[in-house]
Amino acid sequence: MNSNIGRYHILEQLGQGGMATVYKAYDTRLERDVAIKVIRTELFGNAIIERILKRFEREAKALARLDHPNIIKVHDYGEYNGAPYLVMQYVRAGTLKERTGQPMPWKQAVQIILPVARALAYAHNEGILHRDVKPSNILVTSQNEPILSDFGIAKILEDEEGQTLTGTGVGVGTPEYMAPEQGLGKDVDGRADVYALGVVMYELLTGRKPYTADTPLAVLLKQVNDPLPRPRDYVSNLPDEVERVIFKALAKKPEDRYPDMVAFAKSVEDLIITMVKDDKVDSTSKKLDVGHSHNADSEKAPPIASAMNKATFSNEDKTNDKIVNISTTNSNIDEERPKSKLLNRSFIFGGLIGIGLLSVFVIQSVTKNQIELSAQQTAQNMLAATTEAEKTSQVAASIIKKTLTSSAKTPTPKMTSTPKLIGGEKRVRKKDGMIQIYIPSGEFVMGTSNGEPNEKPSKTVFTNAYWIDQTEVTNSQYALCVSEGKCEIPYSNSSNRQNFYYGNPDFDNFPVIYVTWNDAQAYCKWVGGRLPSEAEWEKAARGTDERIYPWGNVSPNYGFVNYGSNGDTTLVGSYPQGKSPYGVLDMAGNVWEWVADWYDENYYSYSTGNNPTGPETGIYRVMRGGSWINTEWHIRTTYRLGRKESDQRNLNGFRCVVSD
Repeated sequence: MNSNIGRYHILEQLGQGGMATVYKAYDTRLERDVAIKVIRTELFGNAIIERILKRFEREAKALARLDHPNIIKVHDYGEYNGAPYLVMQYVRAGTLKERTGQPMPWKQAVQIILPVARALAYAHNEGILHRDVKPSNILVTSQNEPILSDFGIAKILEDEEGQTLTGTGVGVGTPEYMAPEQGLGKDVDGRADVYALGVVMYELLTGRKPYTADTPLAVLLKQVNDPLPRPRDYVSNLPDEVERVIFKALAKKPEDRYPDMVAFAKSVEDLIITMVKDDKVDSTSKKLDVGHSHNADSEKAPPIASAMNKATFSNEDKTNDKIVNISTTNSNIDEERPKSKLLNRSFIFGGLIGIGLLSVFVIQSVTKNQIELSAQQTAQNMLAATTEAEKTSQVAASIIKKTLTSSAKTPTPKMTSTPKLIGGEKRVRKKDGMIQIYIPSGEFVMGTSNGEPNEKPSKTVFTNAYWIDQTEVTNSQYALCVSEGKCEIPYSNSSNRQNFYYGNPDFDNFPVIYVTWNDAQAYCKWVGGRLPSEAEWEKAARGTDERIYPWGNVSPNYGFVNYGSNGDTTLVGSYPQGKSPYGVLDMAGNVWEWVADWYDENYYSYSTGNNPTGPETGIYRVMRGGSWINTEWHIRTTYRLGRKESDQRNLNGFRCVVSD
């Protein structure tokens, strides 16, 4: 090939497939490396080439509109010596095919499959099927991020009636990954991509493809007629839930599969949530790390029933909210210890006059199950967001109190000091059962020099201490405010995927959406707080070490955040790995969050460095955090957006703060 294709200087050939050759090239105009995929016209007759060229521009433009972090980007297209070509993002990576051939641990496999499923769901919503999902079309970056390539190539190589242009008698694709209906040349929809991705998942888990044969036609016949070889025949310890997902994705009939890629992605996501939950349970069996009682990782502490040895407790009620901490001084856990001994070890005896000091601290361990408790229950019980193990601690504290008050010889215990809060401590708000996180006073760097113009310049900012909601306000919590006549019903009771969302008990603990800025402010006022300022929101999200994302500087990964798909909201608190330095959850993705400030794109250039509260007036209010549909760029801790106060979308949510 000539060393140049237009402005692109060819550097090397990267590979050649059945339909195209791929080159690494240098874009002399934009001064960047790109990948160029040139269709191999020698494989087709002149009539077929004319049909390909006829549709190429239309399909190339459609592909260029795709904007998803797990889909390779199309920059340009053209024709070279009668051969159409696409210019794409160059990814310095290998492919997933290089990791096949032997079984992969299921926890690793599902973390690769999920972002690919989300990428496909996004593309399907844009009206584009892939039609050739396979490991060699999934690039894997040095950060183990999967990037799906070759979108739409199969579509380009079919004629207007959907018939093959290859002369093979079957649809375009790779036989081992083709759904039965695709192999038979029938009309296909997103469920064909579900099947193909199911085959990829099967291959990662077992180290082999489900169907192989000597010829493509023989493979297709097996796809249509042979029962699926059970994955557990090759991996005996594969969990039932994983196997069930594979069986459903690889059903022979499209109507027996997942109805769409969103449903498939949700099932894979559920496997990851289960994995994270199981990992947490496993971690509680390990030896406790003593002396880390007030940091942002405090929710990793084990339940109170197994960690009360020499624990101290205190009843402190501050602004009607229970401060919940952990102070554990013994790492030797005995879950079967009799209660009488357990309680005796809860006291510190000083001198001969009896009990001198009693401090009650209750472990607050935030897990997915806790978040699923309804806000109605949490409003009736100060600590209803806790686990059953934590309720045991409340009973223990009650017994202690009764024992003290029933003894005439025992003096009333007094709090001699209040522990200093250092950040990450929790308390439960009586009004709605919301868990709040303490953010200490001090400086942090706000903004960034590596973002949009409205994020610049970065500057050091001081904020006073405050408490911020650990998650976004949920449907059931918001409904309490509505029931008291203090809040307006959301504009719609649906969501992107659910016709009945707000008011549906199944979604009680999902973030409330379709709320305006005024709706959010009214709710925060009702609970005795307010919307956070931009500075307060950003500090809670990124801490003092200038994090790009709440969890750090690593690009979004599978269990970190709900983003980048045409899916929907998720249960609040579903991504504990994505927590901020203080332990605040969901500050990236899920829903955009209203903050108090007016929006001014140049505000950082003149804002004060001491408790900034935004411009005095404006047209738009600031939103932060990104949502389930946004890209990696939008979920950064410094990204800011302006929307009118009256804006009502299924992307809009909020959380509140209370000044310390």
